[in-house]
Amino acid sequence: MKSDEARLLGRLQDGKAEAFAELLDWEGARVRALVLRMGVSPGDADDLTQEIWVAVFKGVASFRGDAQLSTWVYRLTINCCLKWREKQLRTPGQSHDDELELQAATDPHSLPPRELERRELGEQVRAAIDHLSDAQRAVVVLHEMHGLTYAQCAQALQVPVGTVKSRLFNAFGRLKTHLGPYVLSEEAEQPSPLRARPTKAQPCAGELP
Repeated sequence: MKSDEARLLGRLQDGKAEAFAELLDWEGARVRALVLRMGVSPGDADDLTQEIWVAVFKGVASFRGDAQLSTWVYRLTINCCLKWREKQLRTPGQSHDDELELQAATDPHSLPPRELERRELGEQVRAAIDHLSDAQRAVVVLHEMHGLTYAQCAQALQVPVGTVKSRLFNAFGRLKTHLGPYVLSEEAEQPSPLRARPTKAQPCAGELP
């Protein structure tokens, strides 16, 4: 664990309120982005994000520091997202209504051509990721979108590094089927949309199997 994270963890485990606020500053935006990229609907994302931070607050005292603090937070986030997705499978038809309403509220013809292309490609990427298994989705989101290393993904998902690589390989195969080789090509002139990562975390109002 990095020295600054170790110091922050010590303050968190001492119950310092300002330390928790600092953690929100560091990771708030990334956690919410991770929640959305794991397929949680925008209408449920705020509530689930709050539940995650409550879990972090309650669980940090027992965190042993055997991984980076951020990786542990991502582990909790992924686990909460998977539980949400399981619940949605038991109660279908609820997850995307608010997202559809949000998209319908913006007339695509009013967007500049470049923005329209970005939106259409983003929708294709989201649709392709929706075809992945939860395990594949988690490793793609963590590695490709949030920039975690293989080792960090393995810690967050509590699986061997070889399993991380295998899931990525299989996921890329499925994504290429839906997106074509251009999107994932390393030689493409434009970066893959899968490589888009959150900007520097901003304060979060209130991102494992």
